Formats: sequence, structure tokens, C-alpha cells
Amino acid sequence: MTAEPPETAETAGAGRGTGLIGAAVIASSALGFLLLSVLARWLPPATYATFLSVWGLVFGLGSAVGAIEPELARQATRARLAGSRPPAAAFQITGIALAAGLTATAVVALVPAGRAALGGSVTVAVLAVVAVAGFVGQFFLRGLLLGAGRAGAYGYVIVAEAALRMVLAGVLVVAIASPSLPWATAVIVIGCYGWLPLAVPVLRSVSRDEGRVSWGAAAHTVTALGCANALSALVLTAFPTLVTAVVGSASSLATLFVVVTLARLPLVALSPVQAMAVPIATGLVHGGRSHVLLGLVLRLCVAAVAAAAVLGAAGWWLGPWAVRLLFGASYDAPPAMVAWALASSCLVAGALLHAAVLIAVQRYWLVVALWAAGAGAAVLGLLLTPGPPDQRGLVAFVVAGSAAWLCSAVLVVGAARGIASQEPAGADPAG
Repeated sequence: MTAEPPETAETAGAGRGTGLIGAAVIASSALGFLLLSVLARWLPPATYATFLSVWGLVFGLGSAVGAIEPELARQATRARLAGSRPPAAAFQITGIALAAGLTATAVVALVPAGRAALGGSVTVAVLAVVAVAGFVGQFFLRGLLLGAGRAGAYGYVIVAEAALRMVLAGVLVVAIASPSLPWATAVIVIGCYGWLPLAVPVLRSVSRDEGRVSWGAAAHTVTALGCANALSALVLTAFPTLVTAVVGSASSLATLFVVVTLARLPLVALSPVQAMAVPIATGLVHGGRSHVLLGLVLRLCVAAVAAAAVLGAAGWWLGPWAVRLLFGASYDAPPAMVAWALASSCLVAGALLHAAVLIAVQRYWLVVALWAAGAGAAVLGLLLTPGPPDQRGLVAFVVAGSAAWLCSAVLVVGAARGIASQEPAGADPAG
């Protein structure tokens, strides 16, 4: 009997992993959109707009500490391919991320713009700190599970996060609790700890002694990826927070914010591929097949533009109806707003995949550069665009996605070409 070629086995494993993660993401996303729909009806529109600002801030900080997930996935993937345990550097990186995340959350809660984004509530600020601590543990486990090829357990963490939030939201509504920002924020917090049942076995799988690095090297990696994720959050989960900080709070922004939430659907659909991108790219580089990686990168560039055109058209025709269905009749979105937001989100999705490839080959500061381009474009769009706040916010979202995609395409193609042309067969330049 002929043994299965390694590449075929690897491809099949990646396909199964993507399918499992995809099913988990679909379930989690359905619960997430249901959650936002329930809270949009439970909270008054003005309070819901503030809640979305809190949501964006908390998830933005979570995204910053989430920088450790792809790096830990890369380390765990290389350890698995080498037949060893994940290195002790995983603990060092996670410890630095925890300290940085808690410090950043405290600082944000103390500055005027941060207090405004948190609704001026001390309770909400404390809950934000607790949520960020939970995110650190979650991303630690997710990265190691992904690199170990444990897609089923990874999917559990994804679903548990959304399910716990939906359960608490349901309890609040059924109990007819008075609508309040602190209770809505508590819904965010509880989901950040759905990983706890898997904590002990994953912790035991990591080496305590082998693979340590200098604390300076670990801090350098966390700093670069933390900066990249914090900047990316400004055009993703924390975009409502950015808009509120620059143009102020306005009732017209509520519709824009729910449209941006809906426009994240392409990112949700792509998230299984994004999750597997670092292990796949790491495996290709580790196996000396960087030319295959280059081909994938070029196809990604074209696919993002094609998807933007298709979903932009779909958003024009179906977007306003979908917004009313999901968030209620009080949110009346213009077709053009939904179309442009969906098209921009597709470009952001392409940039996210490009960033994953750059992380796999340890080009961390190029990831910072591409998201700095996107965040900078968003700020300029908010400052320079005339008109009402919702129009300024829409322009900012569109130019941010376009800038991030263009910059990422140039950087990732250049990096992949350089590796493919210089790497000797079987070498691992990411090592």
C-alpha cells in the first residue's frame, strides 16, 4: 500500500481544520449577530450607540493582545513539525501581553477620550479590564491549539465565547432587567472566559525550560504585533470608538455603526481561512515551498478586489433590508452606505490574510506598516471629509480598507518573492 504523500496529508488536514473552524465561526457569528440584535432592541438607541463604542474599545484592546495568537500558532506549528513541545517562549510572550494589555486598558480608562468611550462609568471601566485579562488567556490557548492541529478544541473556544454571552443576554431580557450599559458590558466580559475548561491540559503541553528567548526578544515581538493589532482594530472592531473620539457622539452615527457591524460579514466568512493561514504558510516555508506561497499570495490580491465588487453590488440591493431585519426598523441605512462598507470590508479581509503570511515569515514590522496605513487613512478621512458625521465615518471606513489592502498587497508580494527567490531548497527562513 502506497503511503499518502506528505503534501496531500497536510492539505487534507488543513481542509478538515478549516471546515471545523468554519462551522464554529458560523455558529459563533449567528449567536453574535443575534446578541447584537437583542441588545439593540433592549437598549435605547443612544445607549446602544455608546455600547457599540464600549464593544469596539474592549474588542480593540482584545485585538491588540490577540497579537499573540498567530505568533503562538507559528511557534506551535514549527514545534509540531519538528516533533517537539511548544517552547517556553510562549509563556514569556503571554506574560508580556497580559501586562501590556492591563496597563493599556487602565490608561485608556483614565484619559478623557477613553472615559467618554466607556460612557463615563467606573463599573464599565473595571469590566473592561476584566475582559482584556480574559482575552489574553483565550488567545494563548487558541494559538497553541491552532498550531497543534486541534481544530475541534479551537472551535469549542470560539463557540463557547459567543454562547456564554448569549446566555447572559437572554437571562437579562427574560428577567426584564432594567436596560443599562454596565449590564450590557457584563455580557461582553463573560464570553472572554469560555476557554477555562481547556486551560489545564494546554498549559501542561508547553515546555517549561526549552525554547526560552531573551525577554528583550519576546518584548520586541509582542510590541510589533501588539502595535499592528491595535492599529488594525481602528479599522475593525474599534472603528466606532475612533469615529466617536474624532467627530464626537451623534445620533446619526448609530445607523453607520450597525452598517459597519453588518459589513464585517466578509471577515466572518473568511475567518476560518485566516485562522489556518499562519500554520499553512509556516508549513510551506518550513518545507521549502515558498514558490507555492507566492502563488497563493497573488491569487489573494485578485480575489479581494473581485469579492469587493460582488458584495458591494449585493449590499446596494439587499443591505438596507438586512439592516432593518437584524437591528430593527429604527435603523434606516442608505443603499450606498451598505454597498461601500461591504466593499471596503472585503479589502480589509484581504489585508488580514496578507498580514497572516507576513507573520508566518516573521516580517512583523511590515504588518505594523500596513495597518498604520489603514488607520492613518481612517483618521485623515474623518478629519478632511466635509458633511455630517455619518458621511465622514463612511468615507473613513472606505479609505481605511483601501489603503490597508493596497499597502499589504505590495508588502506581502515583495516579501514572498524575496523568500521564493533566495531560499535554498528545504531551508526555513522563518527560523
